Amino acid sequence: MTKTTGSTDFSFIYVIDPPNLITHAIPLLLSLRRHHPDTPIYPYAPLGKADQVPDRVKAIHAAMNAPIQTLSRELAFSMNRYQKPYHHGHKLLAVAENRPHAFCVFVDTDTLLRKPLNDPTLFQHDKIAAVPESVAGYAQRFMDVWEETYAIFDLPLPDERVKMLRTNRETAPYYNAGFVAFPETVPDGTRFGARWLETALTLDFDQRIDDERKRPWLDQASLPVAVYRSGCRFETLTPAFNYPIDGTMFPANDDAVLYHYHGFERLEAAESMHEIEDLLLASGRFASFEHFCTPLNMRRNAINAIMRQVAGLAELRRSLKPQIVALKGKGPSDASKSLNVQMLEARRKNHELRQSLTDVTEDNFYDETWGV
Repeated sequence: MTKTTGSTDFSFIYVIDPPNLITHAIPLLLSLRRHHPDTPIYPYAPLGKADQVPDRVKAIHAAMNAPIQTLSRELAFSMNRYQKPYHHGHKLLAVAENRPHAFCVFVDTDTLLRKPLNDPTLFQHDKIAAVPESVAGYAQRFMDVWEETYAIFDLPLPDERVKMLRTNRETAPYYNAGFVAFPETVPDGTRFGARWLETALTLDFDQRIDDERKRPWLDQASLPVAVYRSGCRFETLTPAFNYPIDGTMFPANDDAVLYHYHGFERLEAAESMHEIEDLLLASGRFASFEHFCTPLNMRRNAINAIMRQVAGLAELRRSLKPQIVALKGKGPSDASKSLNVQMLEARRKNHELRQSLTDVTEDNFYDETWGV
């Protein structure tokens, strides 16, 4: 029989991934500290990116006894089709880090804790606690995808079935990875985070499952396999522990423990800003929600202005190309030379603008009162 511990020996972890997931970390941290003032908190920044976290954000974390950690290794996920990093993988690297506690609770950075985590079913030595996903994004309705996934690890498809929250469709175990409570050491003697990461990497590089299917769902596709490989099973939680804010499930009732809001815009659309505003004002560091969001919004505006210029250059290149082709067979001319010069200049300017995006950080937009 599974024994629940009611353990207080656990830690929270989440990811700050510059230039994203910076501002959202502050209300999450405030909410965690409101309900768990003494619980260890480990915010992780990717290796090589810690210096990109604004000093003010670092200072707030340090003041609240949650200094930002640096992941001990870089991403090593497949880039076969997309030729770009898998940023969801930072979650897997974070859970795989060593921590001196019996249990761990991973939370996505765009979440907000509303109540203390005092439910003992969250802390079981042979159970991983999570909420079913809203839709079956990884395998969709094709159970054979799950059969092929488990076969990579010489495992049969489990008999268990869970219902997706939004569609009510039954599928193989598939859970949202925005809230996962797990024992650091599992029955097979391994660390669960290390097992989850190793499972994800194995699945990612195995070509029996199409690359496109794995993105962005690799973390959630590998989670149930890692659970069964580790000798654990799922503790299926109610949606209250990972409550999605969308048009079909809001407003939430008072039982919701954690909001998964997927961006401040959804909170505003759901007319549920009062809790986050209360956290920000009670901290004494922010005059209002608008004050808090100023650096984020100004960064977005600056990026949008650059991208409008990029779009204009793209349109210019599209208009120049047929003109250059039309003159190509007529030999050198001042007209063709002028068009080619315009094309080269448009390409140069496009490259310059895209390079400048890396310099548009929130650091540029803090006023003297933000976070102080």
